[in-house]
Amino acid sequence: MNRSDIFMNSSFADLQNMVPHFTHVAHKIASASWGYQRQLWDRHSFLLVYDGEAVIGCNEERKVSKGHLVYFKPGDIRWGYTFENNPIKCYGMDFHYSCLVLDNDGWIKKDVPLPLESFITINDPHLLSRIIYLFQRLTREWISPNMFNKVFRARAHFMEMLYLIVLWNTSKQALNYDKIRKVEKVTQFILDNYSKKIKLEDLANHIQLSQSYLQVIFKEITGKSPIEYLITVRINKAKELIKLKEGSQTISEIAEQVGFTDPFYFSKRFKKLEGITPSEFQKMVLSENRII
Repeated sequence: MNRSDIFMNSSFADLQNMVPHFTHVAHKIASASWGYQRQLWDRHSFLLVYDGEAVIGCNEERKVSKGHLVYFKPGDIRWGYTFENNPIKCYGMDFHYSCLVLDNDGWIKKDVPLPLESFITINDPHLLSRIIYLFQRLTREWISPNMFNKVFRARAHFMEMLYLIVLWNTSKQALNYDKIRKVEKVTQFILDNYSKKIKLEDLANHIQLSQSYLQVIFKEITGKSPIEYLITVRINKAKELIKLKEGSQTISEIAEQVGFTDPFYFSKRFKKLEGITPSEFQKMVLSENRII
C-alpha cells in the first residue's frame, strides 16, 4: 500500500482536519529510580525512546529501548519503570484533539481515532532521526514565550510527526523514509520548475538516481509516475490561472504558461484528469459569482 492509497481512506482524510491541543511536552532524562504506578490514563500521549531502556505498561507490559514509540489513549492503563544501569531517555507529549469537517450543514466535529498501535518500533534510522528532530522542535516551542506564532509552529511539527508515525504504522512498518526524502526533493523540483521543459532524465539527475529506480520509488511513495505527477501539477496550476484570468487569456496561452507546448495534448490530459475540457472549465468559472 502506497501513501496515496493510505490517505485516500476517509478516516485518514478526516485526520487532515485535526486541531491538536497540547497539555504537556517534555524531554526526559530519567534517574535510576524513575517510574510510575498503574493509573487510568485520560488523554492521548506519545512517548518516544531515543536511548536507555525501560519497562512500559500500556494495558500490557513491554520492554522498550531506542526507536520504540508508545501511544497511550484515554482509557488505557499506564505504568512503567526504568533500569539503574541504563536509564531511559525519551521525549513525551500529552495532547487532546478534535477533527472538524465541513459538509453542507456547516462544520461538524467528528470522533476520529488515531490508527495507531500501542507499541510501535521505528527501525528506519532516517525516519527515527526525523521524528526525534520534530520532538526536539516541539519541546523548544513548548518552553518558548507565548508568541502569536508559537501554537502554529507547534501544530505544524506535530502534524508532520503524526503523519510519519501513522504512515509507518499503517504500512506495516515497511516504510523507507530515505525514499520519501528523495521523492520529496523531486516533487519540490517539479513545483519550482513545472513551467519549464522537464524530462525524466532531469528529475533523475537532480537527485543522482537512475531513471528506472526513480520511477519505482516515486510510484511507491506517491502512487504516480514522476511525469504523471508533473502533469497533475501543471493542470492544477492551469485551473488556478483560468480562475484568476477569467477569460482574459486563451486556453493555449495558459497551457504554455504551465509548461505544455501542445495545446491539444494539454486539453486531452486536462479532460482525463478533470472530466471536462479546459474550455468547458473556463465557461463554468465565468458563470460563477466570484470575489477574487
